[in-house]
Amino acid sequence: MFKLTLESAGSGTDWPAFAGNLVIALAWPLSALVIALIFRRPLLALLARLDELSWGDKSARFAQRLDRLESEASPAPPEPDGPEIALTGDHARFLKLLDLSPGAAVLDSWAGVEEALQSLASEHAVASVDASEAGRSLQKRGVLPARTVGMIEEMRRLRNAAAHDQAISVSDALRFRNLAKGVLNEIRLA
Repeated sequence: MFKLTLESAGSGTDWPAFAGNLVIALAWPLSALVIALIFRRPLLALLARLDELSWGDKSARFAQRLDRLESEASPAPPEPDGPEIALTGDHARFLKLLDLSPGAAVLDSWAGVEEALQSLASEHAVASVDASEAGRSLQKRGVLPARTVGMIEEMRRLRNAAAHDQAISVSDALRFRNLAKGVLNEIRLA
């Protein structure tokens, strides 16, 4: 913190002293700004790798929430003899999105889950406004287990974090897609 004090010096102002005090007061802030500008690319790369972002009283931990969600997920079933049930859409499109924006890749993965959930809700005559409501209604009817609905809820929160510009790494986007594939399989098999 710096302090700049201006005093009335009567009829004669001591301009050299004033200029010296001004230089001293602004030296550290200007130095910090110059250093930030010189190292802006490495600093931006470092910021992109953060797992936690905080602003005021809000905090988001995308990777840690993914860790918890993966630990709750059922183990991957053995490889089926037939074609793998996967997210709708082209895998190449996902890879392009992943290259452009990991957050957009998360949104694309979530769209497949949401579409399948709404389709299942429609098959069981469940009128729903969103994925959360559809999941809860299907759980009440015994169509989906509580664990799957809980995973859908947490994935929706992660999707919201991605939609609101939270920095997401490529590896986290891939992990989200794998979770989405597992949840999508459970929805389609229900």
